[in-house]
Amino acid sequence: MEQLTFSLLNYGISIHGDVVADHGISCAGLVEGNVTVTQGLLHVAAGSILRGRAEGEYVVIEGTIEGGVAARVSLVVNGRVKGDIIYAGTIRLGPNAVLEGRVTRTAAPEPATLASTDGAETAEQPLQAA
Repeated sequence: MEQLTFSLLNYGISIHGDVVADHGISCAGLVEGNVTVTQGLLHVAAGSILRGRAEGEYVVIEGTIEGGVAARVSLVVNGRVKGDIIYAGTIRLGPNAVLEGRVTRTAAPEPATLASTDGAETAEQPLQAA
């Protein structure tokens, strides 16, 4: 039986820089940088702020993301996203979802493909869908 590994960035924690994990992360604090989860869940808790790009297999957003979002399997949004969204699989919007950006469904890309964008796309440099 495989053991699940999960990290918690709790309320009151502030991180300035990118975070990369090979397991699940629940972010409840402030992160000023990109957060990439190569396997598992990326959870952005209610009241938390992520100023950067969020990427994971399974992404659940209840807080605020000021940057792009990439979900390789499923995406649940019940918070605020100010940036472009790319997802493969399914997307689910809750009653508190606020989206400010483009939403694109794509085939399941490799993790590095979505992580290479910085969330600062313009009309001259759109996100590339696979």
